[in-house]
Amino acid sequence: MEKDCSTFKTFIEFAITSHEIDLDTISDELGMLPDRSFRKGDLVTSKHSPPIGHHIEFLKSILLPKIEILKRYKEDARFSVSFLIWIETDNPGIGIDLNETETAFLNSISNGISFSLLTM
Repeated sequence: MEKDCSTFKTFIEFAITSHEIDLDTISDELGMLPDRSFRKGDLVTSKHSPPIGHHIEFLKSILLPKIEILKRYKEDARFSVSFLIWIETDNPGIGIDLNETETAFLNSISNGISFSLLTM
């Protein structure tokens, strides 16, 4: 059996951060509880599962009903709204393909997208 040497772990994270607005205020307004949250000094753990497009569609299904609130956060200087896409792989030539719909959604509710690639 041929070894699959593309991606071991992938995940995508949607984050809202603010130094001025409390986590509970954001959760109450969105009517959602985060899968994880942390404050400065907390230990952070991550969850991983492939593929990226699946994660974007999952996040879209959860966040789309809240899109007007999220767009308001994006435009409000008190917030930084971002996505982090993380990939662990044994392939140093890995590429990331996001289609127009995926990038349009990510851009519509965030101020930026960060990519982290870790080769094993």
